[in-house]
Amino acid sequence: MYTSHASRAKRVLIFGLVGCLVFLFAASAPLLPASASSSTTSRPLHPAISTNCPSPGTANIASMPSMTLGTHPNIVYIVNEATSGTLKRYDVVTGGKVEIVKLASTSISEAQVSANGQWLLFVDHVSGQNKLQLVRMDGQFLQTLYCGAPGEVQWSTNQKLVLFSDSGHIYLLNVTNGALQVEVSTGGASVSIHPRTWLDNTRAYLTLQLPDGPPETLVILDTSKGPNQNFQNLPVAFDATPSTPFCWDFDSSFDGTSLFTSQCTAKSFGGPGASPCCGPSVIASRPPTGGVSYSYIYVNQSQAFISVRAVTANILLFTVGNTTGDTSHNGLWKVGTDGSNPLRLAPSGQLNQFTQFPWSNVSRDGSRYVLLVTSGTTSNTYTLEYGSLSGGTPIVFASITGVPLAVVGWTTM
Repeated sequence: MYTSHASRAKRVLIFGLVGCLVFLFAASAPLLPASASSSTTSRPLHPAISTNCPSPGTANIASMPSMTLGTHPNIVYIVNEATSGTLKRYDVVTGGKVEIVKLASTSISEAQVSANGQWLLFVDHVSGQNKLQLVRMDGQFLQTLYCGAPGEVQWSTNQKLVLFSDSGHIYLLNVTNGALQVEVSTGGASVSIHPRTWLDNTRAYLTLQLPDGPPETLVILDTSKGPNQNFQNLPVAFDATPSTPFCWDFDSSFDGTSLFTSQCTAKSFGGPGASPCCGPSVIASRPPTGGVSYSYIYVNQSQAFISVRAVTANILLFTVGNTTGDTSHNGLWKVGTDGSNPLRLAPSGQLNQFTQFPWSNVSRDGSRYVLLVTSGTTSNTYTLEYGSLSGGTPIVFASITGVPLAVVGWTTM
């Protein structure tokens, strides 16, 4: 289980029970929570659950009753058909599949599993509107938190804070009290901001991107500094070199004490059509908040590293995607955080596109990975497969042509 982290997320979640005094007004009267004083308005013990949109510019409080999880590793994934969007889970022990929630005339994106494995946060696209919604892993307590144009979403591991993009702004939502505020905006500048992952429960990594180009700069947003921060004043953790803006990636270490970055040589770098060539590539370790110091962890002269993820305290996953030269080594690889024992796990596939926490890509016990493989020319075939981090042939558990699938993450049921 991911309970040993120190900084990035403090993945040990501490939940307290809030007690309130209740009394009986009359024999037939309902029980009500006691007020703090005669002048204080009483609040319900649990927020009202609704799938209706809150007023523009506001958010609903999340209601999150806990549930008891099982022991079987389960993979959560999205199926976006023409008539509905579905969140499903697959039990890798029994092979059974369960629909968690199915929404008519809807497309689902940005879905992610909570740190405790009990909840799913996602964006529901329906009738020209986007809803930020929440549902428990058993399909209960579907609720709408925010409506507007929420795009990329990142959920802190204490499950209290959600960062999301909307119309050139990065919003911060506190789901425990419904507080919503703009943390940072582009201010009309020709740059877009993308929330990528949380470093800890107050700081998050964002990328800055110029028009018609890839994200080139990694910055840190400190939410404890309050709303309406200037993006130009955000501290820079990493800048892609001029030769690799189309070919770099990053992730926070398992304990939040390091920033891992990958870089490779690009075939061209003058437009969005640039693609990785054939190396050399490096994975480096840097201080989590940036700086000039770094150390190379793993170097390969003939492979183009596309993405990197820290999935356990000792293991990194990375993908190789050569477009020229030797492509026989493309696919998913693992390597030790000290650069030891590189091993090719799968010949193709991509890691989770929504969020970067370990359980997005690797089972809660750190033994299995999951991948999305897209193939085809005229009509895409989407295939989901999982495999062992020790190696071996991946196992396909879902494959369909013309219906998009996406990985959400791992839980246990």
